Amino acid sequence: MKRLPFIVALLFIAFGCAAQDAVYYESTPTLAWDPVTADANGDPFLPTDSVEYEIYLWDMAGGDPTAQPISAFTLFAVTSDSSVQLSFDYRAEWACVLRTRLTDGGGNTVYSAPAYTTVEEDTASGPFVYSPVLTWVPRAPAALRDSGM
Repeated sequence: MKRLPFIVALLFIAFGCAAQDAVYYESTPTLAWDPVTADANGDPFLPTDSVEYEIYLWDMAGGDPTAQPISAFTLFAVTSDSSVQLSFDYRAEWACVLRTRLTDGGGNTVYSAPAYTTVEEDTASGPFVYSPVLTWVPRAPAALRDSGM
């Protein structure tokens, strides 16, 4: 019995380390990243290369996004910018998944491995998901009455 508080404390620490922070937003958050200017070997892209980013969304209720194939995500946008303003279809905790799409001068297209907002190595300040903050309150019920029973 003396070990129970110690075990409970360890469990709280483990769950706390595994959890990602939530970015709370009231309107439309903006996701930003460093532009990709070189290949995986560090060689710079050629002037004829075209770089775009595919941004995907994932409802965290569906589980760990890193365990999903890219086809399971919802494509949100394709952009050549290094940021995108997000919007979500419904209230949920959302992860973002990005990958780089490189098209060379000959029209050949290759893709990077995905980067996840939920993975420590892929983020600047630790894993995160987007979560809405309700800034409005629903109306109070009106026309209260007894049902006649």
